[in-house]
Amino acid sequence: MTLYFSLGASDSPCVCSAEFETLMDVLNSFVAVGNVLFSAFLLDDDGTRIDLPVAAFDGLPAAVGVQNLTKEYQHLLSMKSRA
Repeated sequence: MTLYFSLGASDSPCVCSAEFETLMDVLNSFVAVGNVLFSAFLLDDDGTRIDLPVAAFDGLPAAVGVQNLTKEYQHLLSMKSRA
């Protein structure tokens, strides 16, 4: 997955490729040090564009929260398959 984003201090777009959680933390780390995020979107491996809401990035780390939600979701799915 590839992240494209624009910051107030830069005229050119920034690009980063990593796991989803890492990409969210990249955006939050830029915001945490005072950068203004103007736009952000992801391109998945199939070329699908996913626009991200810039207001959602508040400078706080997101990876742990996303990982916990993933574990909870997988646990709920495994319970459903046992029923």
